[in-house]
Amino acid sequence: MLLFLLRSITSLMNQRKQNDSDFKLPETICILHSWLNRCRNARDSHYKRAEKLFELSNFLGYVLIYSTVFVTVFSFVSHTSASTLFGINKQHVVVLVGCIAAVISGIVTQARFGERAEMHRSSGARYANLARDIEELQIKINAGLIPDDALSIQVSLIIKEWNNLSEDSLLTPHNKTHSKYTLHILIALFFITMFFFVAI
Repeated sequence: MLLFLLRSITSLMNQRKQNDSDFKLPETICILHSWLNRCRNARDSHYKRAEKLFELSNFLGYVLIYSTVFVTVFSFVSHTSASTLFGINKQHVVVLVGCIAAVISGIVTQARFGERAEMHRSSGARYANLARDIEELQIKINAGLIPDDALSIQVSLIIKEWNNLSEDSLLTPHNKTHSKYTLHILIALFFITMFFFVAI
């Protein structure tokens, strides 16, 4: 009876060990697949953010250059005080464009759109490298080219790299909120209007 009980316990323990080893690899593959999806989402978010910031940087840069050149050229031209349209003369237009140039210059200096675009592009590239590392590990697992002890080392390296990357990455917006941009636009319009009325 005691011998039968010992055999049963040994059989259950062996079966449990076998089940644990059976579920170890599929769980790892599921986790790696989840990591790969998260990595790709982060990569795409950083690339999209970099493109938007780069386009905004270019747009504001061109507007700043053109408005500054406009003000520089027409500030030396003599203007008549005769009203042209709704009581606005040419001097008012020059002053308004000068106010717009001043506000845009402050926005470009403070927001640093170009620098932030480059940082997002760099983070996107690092996430892309991490995604390729995960893909490579998945291929090796599927081909049976990596033993269990090397698998744990590779997974630890991926976790370490991801932790370092998360500390250095900029935040990307999860949902589109226009209230923040509306507030910034209202502040810019307020200062443009204030500069305009003080200048005239």
